[in-house]
Formats: sequence, structure tokens, C-alpha cells
Amino acid sequence: MGQMLSTAGIFISWWICRSWTDKESSLCLRVESGDDSKLGKSCDSVLLMACGTDPFHLVDAGVAAAAALSGGAAPRAAKHLPASLDGFGWCTWDAFYSTVSARGLVEGLGSLAAGGLSPQLLIIDDGWQLTDVDPPYGKAPTAQLADKLAGEGTAAAQLFDGPREMVLETQDTFYQENAKLLAEASGQMQQEVRNLFPTVANTGVISHHHAPPAATWDAPADAVIAAKEEEIAASRDSRDGGAASPAAADGSMRPDWAEARRNAAKSTVPSERRPLLSRRQQQQDSSASTAAAAAAGDVEGSSDGQQQQQPKKKKGGGVLATAHLEELISDPKHAAEVVGAELKATAAEAEAALGQAKLEAELRLEAARAEANKAMKRAIQKASPTPRQQFILIRWAQKAAGALVGLATAGFLLFYQWVVEPAPPNSLRVKAFAALTQGVLRGAMLTFFASASDFTRRLTSVEANAKFARLDAGPEEDWEATPADFRGVVQHIKQKFGIRYVYCWHGLPAYWGGVMPGTPSLAGVTGSSLVYPKPTNSIAEVEPSLMWSPAVLAGVGIATDPGALYSAMHSYLASSAVDGVKVDCQAGVGLVGSALGGGPAAAREFQAALEASIATHFPGNHAINCMCHSSENFYRFVATAVARVSDDYYPRDPASSTPHIGACAFNSLYLGALVQPDWDMFQSAHPAGVLHGMARAVSGGAVYVSDKPGQHDFALLRRLVLPDGGVLRAALPGRPTRDCLFADVLRDRQTLLKVWNANPVVGIVGVFNLQGASWDRQRRKFHVHDKRGSTLTTAVTPGDVETLRQPAHSSAAADADADGDGGSSRWADAAAAAGVDGVAAAAAPPQQQQQQLFAMYRYDTEELAVVPSSGSISVALGPSGSDLVWVSPLQVCGSVSFAPLGLVDMFNGGGAVGSCQLAPAHAHAQTAAAAAGGNGGSRGSSSSPVVAAAAAAAVGGSPRAVAALQLKGCGRFLAYSSVRPARVLVNLNSHNFEWDEFTNRLEFEVPQLEGLQCEVQVLYQ
Repeated sequence: MGQMLSTAGIFISWWICRSWTDKESSLCLRVESGDDSKLGKSCDSVLLMACGTDPFHLVDAGVAAAAALSGGAAPRAAKHLPASLDGFGWCTWDAFYSTVSARGLVEGLGSLAAGGLSPQLLIIDDGWQLTDVDPPYGKAPTAQLADKLAGEGTAAAQLFDGPREMVLETQDTFYQENAKLLAEASGQMQQEVRNLFPTVANTGVISHHHAPPAATWDAPADAVIAAKEEEIAASRDSRDGGAASPAAADGSMRPDWAEARRNAAKSTVPSERRPLLSRRQQQQDSSASTAAAAAAGDVEGSSDGQQQQQPKKKKGGGVLATAHLEELISDPKHAAEVVGAELKATAAEAEAALGQAKLEAELRLEAARAEANKAMKRAIQKASPTPRQQFILIRWAQKAAGALVGLATAGFLLFYQWVVEPAPPNSLRVKAFAALTQGVLRGAMLTFFASASDFTRRLTSVEANAKFARLDAGPEEDWEATPADFRGVVQHIKQKFGIRYVYCWHGLPAYWGGVMPGTPSLAGVTGSSLVYPKPTNSIAEVEPSLMWSPAVLAGVGIATDPGALYSAMHSYLASSAVDGVKVDCQAGVGLVGSALGGGPAAAREFQAALEASIATHFPGNHAINCMCHSSENFYRFVATAVARVSDDYYPRDPASSTPHIGACAFNSLYLGALVQPDWDMFQSAHPAGVLHGMARAVSGGAVYVSDKPGQHDFALLRRLVLPDGGVLRAALPGRPTRDCLFADVLRDRQTLLKVWNANPVVGIVGVFNLQGASWDRQRRKFHVHDKRGSTLTTAVTPGDVETLRQPAHSSAAADADADGDGGSSRWADAAAAAGVDGVAAAAAPPQQQQQQLFAMYRYDTEELAVVPSSGSISVALGPSGSDLVWVSPLQVCGSVSFAPLGLVDMFNGGGAVGSCQLAPAHAHAQTAAAAAGGNGGSRGSSSSPVVAAAAAAAVGGSPRAVAALQLKGCGRFLAYSSVRPARVLVNLNSHNFEWDEFTNRLEFEVPQLEGLQCEVQVLYQ
């Protein structure tokens, strides 16, 4: 076994396959910091090697040792598990996605309660926080166009302010139609885009998060229009500084929408952006007024003078003609001067007359233009649709635009799926597309991310949004319009539905896009700055799409003080009666670490701050780590004890259903050494509901669903959930059996996956046919490679349950340690420091033991058999089939053999058996007497003298043997009994039972008692 280490908190090591398509390709070891500025020449610890014959102990010890050397994570056995693991839960994600609201919580929990189920755990997933996109992407394209048109300098644009308001308020219609068409188109794709952008799939209730509250389309149109008219009239009156007219006040006269829009344009549009025609008109009006006044003055001042000068001109003209003619003739030079002066005067008069005519013409032209403009406005007003018609037209325009954009996006996604996605990581197609997304496609990509996902949204407050302002608040609420009463909502939910634990989701960077820089509500908490990550070569080779991911293109807002951010967020949640958190997108810290000193260094800072805040605000270690599968993450789990061990559960992608279970099982082998694995939510009414339900039963982790309200399989859920909302949780992480560890349970077409787990007495093995679908590295998506499938068979043995195996006979690691070569001393020291014994402790000398017998029960066929430790029962499963096998050691007392199996109506019914002891009656009496001597006796002890006395009275004599059990739950109980019992007592009360002499099946009903706890004695005469 090889373990990659994180060196000095700066570097991380990876096994890299030189070619994912070449099975003969060699592995290479790569060491990197993730930050180009963090360099080194050598590393002293990059790989830990260990070997042994017990694979499970080997992995537990090896991973714990690697964690101790790399990040300080404590082993699972040393951690406190949160009590919420033992309660059935409901998560809001696949039920509502990010449109979750207070009303949705009530609907979802009420729907489960109507079926008789009472969850103990509620996980409010993504959607409760106050977030927003960057300003350029906060409006739909239609709204951006409306803003642009309203700013143009045309007469028609002056009338567009009213419709622009409608466009802004109906942009949800654009998003809904866009999402609907995109979802329909994606259904035709091999890889559903809804896996990557789940908000698109929820077309029924999608609302663009930060839009103003949309009009109620189902309400009468007149009421909507009337309300808008009153609003505009009031706005116009306030701008004009006057009171509303009586006619407008009593509603007898509808306000002039055109006038309101013109006034709005004049008052709201800056002067530099007002229509050019208006500004020119003002200038020309001013110039014309000045010129007209001057012209009028000239005319008035010259009228009398002309009357007085005319005779003089006539007189002067006659004198000039008679008196000076000879003088001018006699003096040619003087004559030329006189003629020139006269010509100049005449030219000046002509120029003045021409200017006057030009001015008059311009005034007439402008007057004609003004009249034409007024006529055009009157025509536009006359031709303009009524408010009702505008309302309908704009709404249909939004639908058409949304459909067109959705169609274009679907076409782009098809191109991406068929051209870019299949391309090899370092191919020209991938490099070219990456370059385009950093250039001409960047804006389009960010617009798509903003409308189809939440990945570019950023946190703007630590408080809840207005969808939790009151119990009936829904996804249509304006997120910032009303302060949230989150505490009131949570407390009501707890009281009404008996919820014991409420968890809230948040990301490691607070939200997918981090923290919005410059947010006023966070100014006193922490600052933030945009970081643009750069994928490392190791990550880009495995997942090239990270090079154009939302985090890379839009950046991530990183808090300058993560501890202060977590403390503020968790303090608010704790004050709102929230008990814990689910912390998602943790692996992204390695990506943003490229600008923060490297992934290991960033993970160390963020994880330490997170766990410190959780310890302070959520006593009981109530936390779920999520999307945290990089060693730079889980090696930092010093205290937190639960982590999801898979990608998301994708209910809409059939190809992902079986690989999800395979990933959970094999990842649990590794991560189970440090945490209790969480196999994620599932949906009970899903076609693969039984498959996933059985998988959760054997997982040993939490059991919670994400059913939509009204969509439940209660028959399935009752096989997982007790009447009080608890679950029969297995004791260990569910892991593949030894014979499956190196088999391809998804693609070899011959191996069934077997997952084992243990309860206090009864072991359990889950058997699953997962063949036919897997993650395709070349296609980079889940892919069904065998649509037909086939029925496969496997053998289940008692030894598949590791806790029931015979002790190991040898261990290579033990031999190495015995030789004293010290080669593994450092690893052993690290394992010891982590609280895990070395592999040598798993070895035991050969022992000769009598072969143990086991009772084995196959859940699906209800087959009961007794086999030796070397025996088995056969299980055959069709495609996507599943089954469970319970294994219980036979206890023997004289001629009586007894083995409890469990509650047959529960998937992990063996978990109901807390203890079982078959012994002679006198042995029970002696044990009880000894216990009574130590503590004064206890009626609660199943082996007390009271029990023996009652048993003797019941059968007319002392019983020869008693099987004493402690049980949890209620319902039909099954056990193997080689002989017919004389009596069955439940809490000292005799109960009817059935025993089959051919199969040795013993069945009786366990009543539903207070606390669902009882003691059972099976008496043999």
C-alpha cells in the first residue's frame, strides 16, 4: 500500500498515470505546491509504503500514519461521532435545489409527516444564504437591452421607460423559458447538463435569485396594470412636486403613461445621456430667442429712422446726381473711392438681409421640425399598445428571447459535448477552447454561468435571505426586500415536526464564488479580494474543464480572515437554533491555493479556522465535510468526524446511479480510516430507490433522502426508519469485501460488489450488481457501456464480515517487525502517535479452533440457512439488482443452538440486536446474583433472578437454557432456533411465537414500546 504525503504543509505528492488510455502505462510520482511561487529542491517525505495480510487493518493504520505525518488528522476511532448519524434525515437539495424556502421546508416535512415518518435531521442545503452575482451579470440580456434603448436619444425611447420597468420585472420569464428549453434539449444529450447546472432542471419553480418580485401572472391583468399605473402616477406627482389630481386620486382617470415616462426620462437620465435632440432643441431655442429679440429690436429701432431718412435719401440722391457729378468726373480717384464705399454699403446691406432671411428660414424649419416631432409623438402615442397589451407583448417577448438564448446555449453545449469534451487533455482542441474562454468567449461563458448555475454567485451577508422571512415565504421573494426571521422558522420547524438537529449548508470559501468584495454588511467581519485560480498540471490533466470553470473565469472572493468569517456565520446560525453545518466545495481550496501559497497551505489555514469555529458554536461535533477528496483536505480533519465520500447523487442521470455506490464503497475503504463515510442523499421514489436504500443501510453512515414533497416510497422508507425517526445504523464504515478489492465491479461484466459491515451481534453483507455504467475518463462523464446487462452470481460467506473471520495466521508486516530490521519504525511510530496499532498487532499465531457455524439470512428471498465458516450461500442478481445477507454466529447450549437475525421488515434488521447470550438458566441466575451483589440488582437486567423465577413459574419448572436479548425497534423478529422454545417473554410478558420445525425459523412480534427498547428471553425446557 502506498500513501501520498503532504510535506511540511507546503507540497503535496501525487501518483500520476502517464496515459489514462494505455493500460500498460507506468506511474510517476509528482510533487507540487500548487503555487508557481512556492518552489523547493527536495522533500524528505513524499511516500509511505506498508504491507500486510489484513487489508482493512493495513489501510486503517497506514492512512492514520500518513495523516499524522502530513496534516495531523486524527483516526476515526479517536473522534466523537455526532448524534445526528443515528437519526433519519431529509435534505432539501434535490427537492428544491437553490430555490429552497421556508414554505418548501414546511411542505417537505409535512409531506413526510403525512406518511407517518418523523425525520430527526433536517439539512437546509444551498439556497438559504444572501448571495449575488457580479453587477454586469445581474440582469437578463433583455433587461440590458431595455436599459440601452431607454438611454437612446429618440422620441420613441422617451416612451420606453414604462415598458423597461415591465422588462425588468418580467425577466424571470426569460430565465424560466431559457431553462425550460435548455433542460428539454439537455435531455437529448448523452451527458445531461443538469448534472453540472442542477438549477436548470428545476424549471417548475425556478426564479432568478436576485430579481425584483415578479408580477403574479395568474392574477387578473387589470389588477396588475392598475397597480402599476397607480405607482407611476404617484411617481410622476412626486417628481413634479405637486399633489395628485382628484381624478387620478379616485382612479376615474388613468394616468398618462407617456407623460410619466417623459418626466421620468427628464428627471432620472443624466444630462450627458439625455436625448441629443432635446439638448440641441434647447440650444437652438435659446439661440433663436436671442436672434429674434435682436432682430425685433433692429426693426423697431429702424422704423422711424427709415421714415425720417427716406426723404434725405431721396434728397441726397438728387444732390449727388447734380452737384457732385462734375466733381466726380473731374476727380476719378475720388470717384473710385465713393463708388467703392457705396458698393461696400450695398454688400453689407445685402449680407444683413441674407442673414435675416436665413435666420427666419431656420426658425421656420425648427418650428416645422418641432411640429413634426409632436405629430410623430402623437402618432406613436396613438399607435402605442395599451398597458395591458404592453404587459402581454413584453412577456411573450421575454419567452421568445429566453427560448432563443436557450436554443443557442443548447447548440453550444452540443458542440462542447461532441467536439471539446472528448478531446484528449493536452490536445489542440482543448488548448484552443481554453484560450477562447479566456478571450472572446469569456463574457458569454460568465453570462451562462450566472443564469444557469450558482457557481459565480458570492456571499453578501452571513444572514439568511428573505425566502425565510416568514413561514409562508417562497422562492418568489425578493432576497433583500425583507429581513429573514430564520430563528423563528427553524424553531417552528423543530416544534411542529419534532426535528432534533438542523444543519445548514455553506462552502469552505463561504459560497461557490466566495465573498463579494466591498460588501457593506461584511465590512466589520472580514475583507475579501478576488483571486483567479490556475489549475495545476496534475488536475488539468485529469479534468481539463477546470481551465474554463466558473472559479477560473470569474474568480473567487477569498476572505482575508477566514476565522472571523466562519465565526460570524456560525454565530448567526447557532443563534438561529441551527445545530450544525454541511461544508461543501472543500477541494476548491487546492484550486484557489494557486494564488494563496499553494493548496496544502491554504487548506491548512481554512480547515483549522473551520474546525475551531465548529468546536465553539456547534457542541457535539455536528459537521459534514463535503467534496473533500484531496489529501490536502482530509489530512486536515483533526476533529471533524464525518465526510461525504462521493460525488453528488444525480437522480436525473441514470448512468451515475450504480457508479455512485461503487465510488462510495471503495472510497470508504480509504477515508473510513479518518471519518465516518457519508454516502450522500438519495430519493426513495427513484427507480433505483431500493438499490440506494440497501446501500445506505450497509454504509454505516447517515441515512437521509432528498424527496420532493409528495414523491415518496413510504414502504421503502419504513425499511430504513424506525417509528421514532431513528435508524438502525451499522457500527463501522461499509467497505468492499476482500474478494472485491481488486475487481472492477463496474466494467468486468462478472463481479458483483459485496459490501460488509458489522452490528453488535449480527453482521451484514450488501450485494449489488453495478455492472454496465461507469465514469469514462475519455468522455469525462458517466457512461452506460452495457445497456443490456446480465444476471451475475456470487457466493457470500460468513468470513465476508471481517469481525466474524477466524484470526489471521500470518502477516508479512508482522514477520518484518519480528525480524527487527526497523524498516517500518517511522511509520509504526506515526501510527502509534495517531492512536492506531501497527499491522503487527493484527497478526496472531495459528490456533486450532472448532469450526464455527453461522445462520445466514438472505433478505430478498427470505432464505435461511446454517453454514460452517467455510460455507456460503449463493446470490444471483440481474442488472442494477441488490440484496442483503445477514450473518449471525450460532450459540450452542447443550442441544440448543440459537442465533438472532433481526427485524425482518428492516434492511439492517440485525442492527436491532444489541446483545445476545445463550446459557443455562443457572448460569444466568449466577451472573445476575453476582451483578446484584455488586449493584443491588436491577430489574433491567435480562439475566436477573426475577427473570429466572418468572420463567420457572411459566413452564412449571426451571428452564434448562435461556437466550437473553436486548432489542431496539419493533416489528417481526426472526431468529434461528434448533429446537422449539417453551416460552418467549418480552419485558417479562409472554408473547406468541411461531417456530417451523423444517427450517428452524423462530418468529415473534416485538411490540412498539416507549423508547423502542425491550428485553427478550427465549426459554427452553
